[in-house]
Amino acid sequence: MSRREFEGRLKRDVKAAAQLLARVQHALQTNEFNYADFFPDSKQGVKLGFCDNNHVTVEYYLATFLERAKTQVRPVTHKNYRKMVKYQLIPAFGEIKVRDLTPGMLRDWIHQKSHVTKRKTLSNIISPLKQALDDAVMDRIIDTNPARSINLDRIVTVESRQSEFKPDPFTEQEIEQLLSVMEGQVRNLFQFAFYTGMRTSELIAISWDKIDFINREILVDVAMVDGQLGKLKTADKGVKSRKILMLDEAMAALKAQKVFTFEQSKFVFHHPLTNKVWQNDTQIRRWAWQPAIRKAGLRYRNPYQTRHTYAHMLIRDNENLWWIASQMGHTGIEMLNRHYGGWIEESAERYKPHRRFSESHR
Repeated sequence: MSRREFEGRLKRDVKAAAQLLARVQHALQTNEFNYADFFPDSKQGVKLGFCDNNHVTVEYYLATFLERAKTQVRPVTHKNYRKMVKYQLIPAFGEIKVRDLTPGMLRDWIHQKSHVTKRKTLSNIISPLKQALDDAVMDRIIDTNPARSINLDRIVTVESRQSEFKPDPFTEQEIEQLLSVMEGQVRNLFQFAFYTGMRTSELIAISWDKIDFINREILVDVAMVDGQLGKLKTADKGVKSRKILMLDEAMAALKAQKVFTFEQSKFVFHHPLTNKVWQNDTQIRRWAWQPAIRKAGLRYRNPYQTRHTYAHMLIRDNENLWWIASQMGHTGIEMLNRHYGGWIEESAERYKPHRRFSESHR
């Protein structure tokens, strides 16, 4: 736009604003002012009850929710919310009036999406919609939240409910083979991962002050996501922290890691090239994990299988299931049964005492 065009548009806008102001003043003077007549699309007017709320759209409440969430959730969470809203929810429901949105509409859309989308992803997509429409209930635009009526497990396909990351543990021979092609901090990181069962976000957030070498315990109470420290994944389910009893292999990995970061950093594990804390699981997977898997000649599995491997070892050794659940940060044994039920049955059938921990450490 040229300067001349800009000035012309500015003059027209100023003139239109002046005319609107004159009409408002006249209506006020004659006691004929009706907010909705002058500002029918005003979001604030709808909130205050000055405008008809029948035309308020889902997009309006999604936008309002995103604005408020900026100060309520971690940056990485807000970033994910924005993606879900922009690329999924607004294209599907943005123009629909809030009062016209029904559970049936959501049900049909979710079922269709479940043919190509995993249940967990669908749950993440619906989450901001649930919270946004809670505001509409609070504003008395609607009586009930249609998104709260949705039961994903009764809607999604069988394939959608199946996890993308099925337990596929490494054998101890494979662990040894993989670690043998790793060096220094990378080896220490993954040896520690295999023998603690910690999630990647927890591993890269662990600091030296959370390690109790005397009692062989690790306090896990924070996670690192995209360089930001925050609460654990399980915090919203009531598990805000846990203590892990260290196996000998985990203890050995920490002692070896002391040379690299004990006196230089708060955090235990660093990227060897940058000498800074790892930022996320993608960085670890691409730079350290994938090259090592190829070099070791092993069948590819994602790094999360280190956690499944840890669970498999403890179940195989017939450790108490409630204790295993506490080590992994679960609220009970339901998750163990869901993911590892077959292993539990197999272990019970061929039980042979094999304890990795002495009773003095239990």
